[in-house]
Amino acid sequence: MGNGNGNGRSAFKYEGFHLDKDWPGGAGGDTIDIEPNPVKNLLKALEEDVEILKGVRAGTPGHLRAYGKVTSAHVGEWDAAQALGMVFNQGHMAMTASYDKLVAQYEAAIVVIKAAVANIEKAEASSDVGLQNLT
Repeated sequence: MGNGNGNGRSAFKYEGFHLDKDWPGGAGGDTIDIEPNPVKNLLKALEEDVEILKGVRAGTPGHLRAYGKVTSAHVGEWDAAQALGMVFNQGHMAMTASYDKLVAQYEAAIVVIKAAVANIEKAEASSDVGLQNLT
């Protein structure tokens, strides 16, 4: 199965991993050298964003849950409206569940990035100690 281009159904061709030259925390060039301070600044911004998403201002999952529901009472008492109300309810539940998963994954990504930065800092500190012992 496929689309004739040799890339399967998706037509997506994987061309290897490449860091964007403007990636925050990268030192540039062809090597991957993480600079902890820019990554920490990025983490701070991500943490602020996730806290906003956990609130109830417009556009957040909490706001959608509280104010985005269209019930059967909103659309009318006749049969078709009642059926439409059930569809709206199912859509609302699916959207809020997906939004909640997104926020949870966002938080998990922050935890992973923090652990990676801590590991890099620990490795760099150990490397510095090792270099001092050689001299």
